[in-house]
Amino acid sequence: MPVRPVYSRAPPYRWLIEVNHRDEKQVIGVGQAQLWSAESVERQPAFAVANYSMLLLAAMNAFGPDELDVLPLPKWEDRRNGSRRSTQRLIQILRHEIRGFALEEVTRTDRPTDFVTSVLPVAKCPEVPVAPVPPIAYVRSG
Repeated sequence: MPVRPVYSRAPPYRWLIEVNHRDEKQVIGVGQAQLWSAESVERQPAFAVANYSMLLLAAMNAFGPDELDVLPLPKWEDRRNGSRRSTQRLIQILRHEIRGFALEEVTRTDRPTDFVTSVLPVAKCPEVPVAPVPPIAYVRSG
C-alpha cells in the first residue's frame, strides 16, 4: 500500500483554513487589540485564537457536525446543505443564550432580591403648615 504524502490531504481543507484565518482576523480581531503591556501584546493573539477554538469546539459539541439551527435563519440567508456554520452565527447564538440566562436570573422568584419592594404612599413631600416669618425678622439692625 503506497503512502500518500500529507500535502495531498490539504486541498479539500484549504477553503476551511482560509475561512478560519479570515474569521480570526476580521470577526475575532486577532492583532487588533489596543494594549499597553509588552506581555499582553505577545499573549493577545494566542488568547483570541484559543477563544475562537473554544467557540468552534463548543459548537461542535452542542450541535454536532450537522447544520441544525437553534435560532431561525433570516429569509435572505442561504440555506445550503453541507455549509459550515459561520462564526457570526455562532456568536449570535452565544449572545442569545447569555441573554437568556441573564433574563432567567432576573425573573427568578424563588430567591430573595436585593431590590427594595416597598413603595412610598406619597411621591411628594408633605406640606407642613408653617407660620410665615415677616421679612423684617431677617433684616440686620445697625
